[in-house]
Amino acid sequence: MSDSSVFQRSFGRSYPVAVSGAGVYIHTTSGQKVLDGSSGAAVSSLGHGHPAPIQAIVEQAQSMAFAHTSFFTNYPTEKLASLLLQQSNGAFAKALFLSSGSEAFESSVKLARQYHICNNQPRRINFISRKYSYHGNTLGALSAGYNPPRRQNFEPILSPVFHHVSPCFYSRDARDGETEDAYVSCLIQEFEEAFSRLDPTTVAAVVLEPVSGATLGSAPAAKGYLPRLRSICDKHGALLIYDEVMCGMGRVGTFHAWQALGNVAPDIQAIGKGLGAGYQPISGVLLARNVYKTLQDAAGDHPFISGHTYQGHAIASAAALAVQQTIIDDELIPNVRRMGELLSKQLQELTPRLKEVRGLGLFRTVDFLTSPDHRIASKVAATCLEQGAAVYLCSAAVDAVMFAPPFIINETEVHELVQIFVTSVKQVLEEAELGASRANL
Repeated sequence: MSDSSVFQRSFGRSYPVAVSGAGVYIHTTSGQKVLDGSSGAAVSSLGHGHPAPIQAIVEQAQSMAFAHTSFFTNYPTEKLASLLLQQSNGAFAKALFLSSGSEAFESSVKLARQYHICNNQPRRINFISRKYSYHGNTLGALSAGYNPPRRQNFEPILSPVFHHVSPCFYSRDARDGETEDAYVSCLIQEFEEAFSRLDPTTVAAVVLEPVSGATLGSAPAAKGYLPRLRSICDKHGALLIYDEVMCGMGRVGTFHAWQALGNVAPDIQAIGKGLGAGYQPISGVLLARNVYKTLQDAAGDHPFISGHTYQGHAIASAAALAVQQTIIDDELIPNVRRMGELLSKQLQELTPRLKEVRGLGLFRTVDFLTSPDHRIASKVAATCLEQGAAVYLCSAAVDAVMFAPPFIINETEVHELVQIFVTSVKQVLEEAELGASRANL
């Protein structure tokens, strides 16, 4: 749309207008049918036009749209919290619901700080994060994350209490012949050195994505990494915070991503995106029992003064409750595992110029074998959209494209998605070769 009054994400780009959605497809005003191969940004886990959340939204809007949480609670929020805790095998005691992943992550950081104040350890102000992580787009979340293009213009106003160590990316960063265990030992030693440099008594928490998002492209934590980080945090009295805004809520084939990676639970966890599957803006924070009890016991002397207007929003909670109940009732997480394996297999077999296919469940990334001067992922993603499939471009840290289709995708639709992608890759490579030939004439 060229005459839009909206401040769009990119200047000078005309966006197609999406007008409807059905299943794994989005339709535009030009009549194009686009297979949503990335669920937007790993959001639309139920696809588009699903009747369950739509009905829940309508019914809740008819009964009560909004009641401020400084005065009231509401049934959808209470039921959603109970459901999430029941699905978490005792890892969490309470849930808090907000509107965006950035809000959820920043609330996680504030809760960690509050925990240490309640424990009479106010010196704990430092957070150890990782390079090439992403935790949101607000200033606090940008400070914690390390996506260079997103941070660059705002560096002077970002918080200095966030410190960054190496990412966990075994397939890319391990030395020749280095075992996974040895690689993890090096990373753990780097964490130990960071604790020592900062003084362990000043560290509030370690924060990380168990499976990285689009900054590195669905890179899972290496074997043994999360258990050893848990041990470090416990030894030094720091909390462990997981950001599962993108990788959680069934996306990798387990309800929480950490359940597929050694089953090591955090103290605090941020969730979002797939929580409401795009039917309403909603995110959340899950708190372990020890954290909540500490906050509760000290509430008289140290109240947690934090709140958002749309916190615990009734319609958003109703939509998310319907989404999560549908995922359970329709047994969609097993389908995530099955279709994820099929997607990965086909991508490995058919993708030209392939370096690696990585990830878990329906959270997969194709990394191309290219040089820094001849990257193709951006053109591939654009060509895919032209050909009828939306895939997610990863950051400049990798030459890669990410796939995160809806949980409802079937075999025929996986084949279609892969076919459009492979055809697009071949087209981009052919155009690049033709351009190089002309340049040499």
